[in-house]
Amino acid sequence: MLTAMLIIAWELTAACNLSCQYCRASASPEPDRGELGTDEAMRFVESIAPLQPMLILSGGEPLLRPDLFEIIRHAVSLGIRVSLASNGTLITPELAQMIAASGVSRVSISLDGAGAAEHDLVRGQGSFERSMRGIENLRGLVDFQINFTVSRKSQSGITEIFDLAESLGAAALHFFFLVPTGRGREEEVVSPERQEEILHQIEREIDRRTLEVQVTCAPQYARLKKPGRGRGSGGCLAGRRFVFLSRQGDVYPCGYLPLKVGSIKEKNFIEIWESSPQLQALREGRLKGRCGRCDYSRSCGGCRARAYALTGDYLQSDPSCRLEA
Repeated sequence: MLTAMLIIAWELTAACNLSCQYCRASASPEPDRGELGTDEAMRFVESIAPLQPMLILSGGEPLLRPDLFEIIRHAVSLGIRVSLASNGTLITPELAQMIAASGVSRVSISLDGAGAAEHDLVRGQGSFERSMRGIENLRGLVDFQINFTVSRKSQSGITEIFDLAESLGAAALHFFFLVPTGRGREEEVVSPERQEEILHQIEREIDRRTLEVQVTCAPQYARLKKPGRGRGSGGCLAGRRFVFLSRQGDVYPCGYLPLKVGSIKEKNFIEIWESSPQLQALREGRLKGRCGRCDYSRSCGGCRARAYALTGDYLQSDPSCRLEA
């Protein structure tokens, strides 16, 4: 049994009020057929309670799911830490009060730029202003963090998003390097060389900031960070400390790696988590190619989703790394 806290990201619904260019979930205005019902959702929450994971509720836009607060309250009552991943545009003062009362520990708001020009290009006209209103409504009620997707469009805005997150009073800033899944396109992914430059830039910014910072989908950060850095220290968590549940109840190592390892409609989640051969291979670091030979294979591990997208083998070399092992 792994000792570090397990993080479960749960895609509650496909429904979303936006249609973002990079959407991993390929979200739509309406829910999908086959999404987990309320009873199934409650049973899932009860099944993971013994693990005491961190549960991230996402979508789509999770605020469009009618039973959202029922699910949150049930999870919190079982001692599960719950976070909410939203685009922020629907968070009115009344909804912010409901979020706070439900026991949510943190809300993440996705931004694709530090201003309307950059953000609205990806998420739609007026979405930046509505997200800023949502953040303002959360302030003082619930901790919030900014999630920023690093792509070719947004790559020049690193310093600006740090400045914005600090000025808003965010508890954290999380960088997500674009993986070409869902509506994400390969041509929007930054090059391995540019990724390395951006990771060095993020590291320099951390030295002069007080924000909690985390880097996702760029595990190479593990070899670039300052010694002693805690959270956000890089390394691919897929299947090791992180797992993804789809809106239909399918389990994946992460939301960007379309490698189904089980279904909660067929097996108990803990059974899948503990016995899946694919998850065991990830935990044991049975990597191939350059990643398998690399001195950083345990601390970094390469992005398993990018390896799978390029080669069809989730244990192969990560194409986003510039090192030649």
